[in-house]
Amino acid sequence: MLKTRRRGIGVAALLTAALAIVSAGPAAAAEKSFTYRGGFPLIGDQQVAVVVHADIPATATAGSTISVPFSLDVDAGQTAGDGLRLVGATKLSGTIKSQVNVAIGSQSVAIPVELPIPETPVPAEGSLKFTALGQVDFTVPAGTPAGEATSSVDSAATTHVVTDSALGEFDVALTLDPPDQDATLGTTTVS
Repeated sequence: MLKTRRRGIGVAALLTAALAIVSAGPAAAAEKSFTYRGGFPLIGDQQVAVVVHADIPATATAGSTISVPFSLDVDAGQTAGDGLRLVGATKLSGTIKSQVNVAIGSQSVAIPVELPIPETPVPAEGSLKFTALGQVDFTVPAGTPAGEATSSVDSAATTHVVTDSALGEFDVALTLDPPDQDATLGTTTVS
């Protein structure tokens, strides 16, 4: 029942989502890979691979609350790792902000998503990888029409990265690249 539209990270990476539902029916596990492109300080535009993990509820009732554990596995690539190592960064943290778009019939609801990036060591070599974990709570509005709701990730995300280097903090605006990727995570029957 969620459609994801959100901004994500450049140097650190994007999402993985696991949906746990309160007052909802059984869930179907979803694992989907996406590629984003974003501009990083010093190294310019880079591709970022993100795997979203989610348990999409099979059913939900209007007026019920859905609690969605959400996680993103992000691989910002070798160049992002090299860039952080070059400026002496040994760790990073931050947040990823985006939104989930839930569409049912002619209605669409944007649900804000903000996931923390826990303190993560910058590896001594290789690709920069991390996982952002969090939860999205959403009440299905009373009066929502019955039917099939589609959840999708958004084409944009913003990542705020905090480092322990002279680079300090920076933001990376990300967009799906290529833009025509199927962003659907799953569907939920609303009653």
